[in-house]
Amino acid sequence: MSNYFIGIMTGTSADSLDGCIVNFEKNVDLIETAQIELGSEYKDKYEECIRLGFKEVNESADLMEIEKTLNKKTIDLVEALIDKSRISRKSISLIALSGQTIFHTYDKSYQIGNSQQIADMTGINVCSNFRNFDIQQGGMGAPLIPTFHKYLYAENNKNKLIFNIGGISNGTYLKGDQIEIASDVGPGNCLIDMFIKKHFDLPFDFDGKIASDGALNEMLINKLLMDTKNMSYPRADDKNDYYKLIDENFLEMPPKDIIRTLTEFTAIKIKDFYDYCECPSEIIFHGGGTKNSFLMKAINKKLDSDVRTTDSEIDSKFVEATAFAYLAYLKRGEIYFSKS
Repeated sequence: MSNYFIGIMTGTSADSLDGCIVNFEKNVDLIETAQIELGSEYKDKYEECIRLGFKEVNESADLMEIEKTLNKKTIDLVEALIDKSRISRKSISLIALSGQTIFHTYDKSYQIGNSQQIADMTGINVCSNFRNFDIQQGGMGAPLIPTFHKYLYAENNKNKLIFNIGGISNGTYLKGDQIEIASDVGPGNCLIDMFIKKHFDLPFDFDGKIASDGALNEMLINKLLMDTKNMSYPRADDKNDYYKLIDENFLEMPPKDIIRTLTEFTAIKIKDFYDYCECPSEIIFHGGGTKNSFLMKAINKKLDSDVRTTDSEIDSKFVEATAFAYLAYLKRGEIYFSKS
């Protein structure tokens, strides 16, 4: 049996589909990568569906529409990866499909993305529904990436802390060759992106330039920290856990100050989890947030340790896609068999 796996990831930032082909016969061998933008219309409708609390596709015409878009672009991305790599379709064991999370709780997780349709259209079996599979095994359904963090970075007698900064930030603390704790830790990019879109009509704060021009609002940062002080570890966050923090205070501030303050909030929540862990000797970051140099500088100032990204092993943009491919390799999801 071949050990080629396709990983398809779309995170809570909902900006793109990230895909890869990976081989796990010896170590992680990242064969090919590709990316397809989901577009602003997709993201806007997705965010609105989240705020309205939809859980099932048939609850919303917009949700049905963006699932059709997601299915088509997923199929296009799979075909692009196969074309670029020139690997035979028959050599692909499974497509790992993360799905687009629209609602998440400790006992049930909801994603869009039609796994059976994608299996039938590509002719490749699909492994998906990873979050509910994890919940059924006694987990929280998120974060799921710690298993891959352990595979990639665990070493005897070394304590390492790995952060993923996506729409939500999560952290994995490796104590030697074991996962000591893994948890969602804070808002990541989701609040920053929300207000960047609202006030500047941009998808995100490019390199943190808008935040760097703003001033920190002490009253607002203190309120955000007070409102989240009882969020313990380990936990699985939903974007609405942070969206509900938004109130009239945000409407009275200069937009650049909002972005600056939310960037600080993201950095502080990462520092909080760092403080919770016992003296990590190495701190590693990946995810879209690593491209925000102002955010990364704010984090660096708070952490008393050397910080690096995963780029020397795997491009930080494709770590999550690779991680889901690894979960498919371990069969930690539901299998949908192609009928074609």
